[in-house]
Amino acid sequence: MRLLLLPFVIVYRIYFAIVFFAVLTLFYPVFWILLMSEKNNEKVFKLKAIVSSIILFLDFIYIRRLTKPKLKGPYVICPNHSSYLDIILMYRVLPHTRFLFMGKSELLRWPILSIFFRKVDIAVNREKRHSAMKSILRARQELSKGWSIVIFPEGKIPLDAPKLDLFKSGAFKLAIDAQVPVLPITIIDNWKLFYTDPVLTGYARPGISRVIIHDEISTKNMTKKDLVLLRHRTFEVINKPLLKYNKKVYEEK
Repeated sequence: MRLLLLPFVIVYRIYFAIVFFAVLTLFYPVFWILLMSEKNNEKVFKLKAIVSSIILFLDFIYIRRLTKPKLKGPYVICPNHSSYLDIILMYRVLPHTRFLFMGKSELLRWPILSIFFRKVDIAVNREKRHSAMKSILRARQELSKGWSIVIFPEGKIPLDAPKLDLFKSGAFKLAIDAQVPVLPITIIDNWKLFYTDPVLTGYARPGISRVIIHDEISTKNMTKKDLVLLRHRTFEVINKPLLKYNKKVYEEK
């Protein structure tokens, strides 16, 4: 069956890439002008939300929020990571909660995308201790200004998504140090809407992406001693809906 669908998959992945880069290129001059001043960062965020909506609409991917909690922030936002779609999707999931991504510095190598990470979001070079510490300090500063920070706690897309990889401690250490809540988010369907690999033939299709925004987890009065507990609690909150909605996949894997 998958062999019969392969031509359609390839066409859709090529179409998706064309839409993605065409829309970003179209808006690039506007971003370039706005990014000349840090004062425009909030406008840049709003424009990113608009651009993400256009890309997902043209690629026939729609969002269904299964929960709608009242959000204040700032937060350390922790979504599971199962597809390249996750980054674009976050701007549609939280269009009114201004946030910055904190992620691998490898994103600076991507054409067009690099301008956003270099100018707005926070790139982390884990191999250089000084650079990593600088990124953490900036994240704390942005939290103090009211910006939320999005960190994928798995650190990468798991090979057997939607199963979660073990969470790394960075996001939870940041939340405790800054005394801001953790906001867990479960992205249920992206792994099957757009496989990560292979680049050209990995399964991909239009569809609905279901998302659960969980209640915030307070870090008030927490210390480093509570880090492991906070990490495990966040893991369980995110993982529970994945077990529920992808039960067959979990049983097969």
